[in-house]
Amino acid sequence: MKQPILTMIIILSLALSACGGAAQPPPAEPTDILPPPTETPPPTETPPPTETPLPPTETPLPTETPSPTIAAYEGPPLIAFVSNRGDDPNRFDLYILDPEASEITALNTGFDLAILPSWSPDGRMIAFAVAEAWNLYTIYPDGTNLTQVTDFSSNNPDWSPDGSRLVFQSDHQNEPEDVPDIYIIEASGENLVEILDVPEAADYGARWSPDGNKILFCSDRTGMIQLFLMNPDGSEVAQLTNMAEAVENGVWSPDSSKIVFGAGDTGDLYIIEVDDPEGSLIRLTEDEFVDMNPSWSSDGQKIVFSSNRSGNWDLWMMNVDGTDLVQLTDDAFFDGLPDWSP
Repeated sequence: MKQPILTMIIILSLALSACGGAAQPPPAEPTDILPPPTETPPPTETPPPTETPLPPTETPLPTETPSPTIAAYEGPPLIAFVSNRGDDPNRFDLYILDPEASEITALNTGFDLAILPSWSPDGRMIAFAVAEAWNLYTIYPDGTNLTQVTDFSSNNPDWSPDGSRLVFQSDHQNEPEDVPDIYIIEASGENLVEILDVPEAADYGARWSPDGNKILFCSDRTGMIQLFLMNPDGSEVAQLTNMAEAVENGVWSPDSSKIVFGAGDTGDLYIIEVDDPEGSLIRLTEDEFVDMNPSWSSDGQKIVFSSNRSGNWDLWMMNVDGTDLVQLTDDAFFDGLPDWSP
């Protein structure tokens, strides 16, 4: 089971401007006139010109400096994953794989243990957890605009379908240590809400359905870890799987009708239909290797997952019926925890 946790914080900046006015020039001196042959009354003094007051100027209100934005990604689907392929094998960071071009790009988050990437629904951001302090962050796929979301024990984020909120697990309040409950927070780090609080049960690995109607999560509340469903407000909790083995890593299909997950000591992968959990179970892998952390492609046709079937932890891809197994990475490093972009 993944370590449970949570976090929060954001910064806005304001820019101020000011204006001023110029002084009015002094009136000119009158010129001398030669006296006429006859005495004339002395000239009357010309009154100085009066100053016309300038209309008052309005001081502009402070304007909010907009945060940098990035356009929604419109290229081929990408896979975010975790690897220690950098200069330091003890440092695990986020990387992006283009499976069509077989190109890998490092995000360079600056952390030693950046894990569990999760794409926003529009492909503009990636949420992830940092294991050093167990906080949540977001980052653009080009490695810019790193933003801290939580400042407390947090882990395993997943986005709401509209991209405004994150659901995650945490033990930071009244829970026993390492016995997480499930929370929702705005991506800005505001409005933290605990939606599921069962102190004696570990509830974690929450995943929001793409249609927004349900949240999937793992729990040991029945003794064996299984998959459960609930409404986004934490109501109507219902058990989904009832297997003889522990279940982990449940992920929704893009149409919210199916869930792929791992089960058992060897982590074989299964698919189950949400509306027919007892009659629809399909086993995708069956071998001595560990297959885990599956993720659907945006078109619902492929599943990417991590496996040690090559002797190292690499990324693999297959059809949703378990056929056409393809190795995506092949190296001596750990490549795992993949998440496919929308």
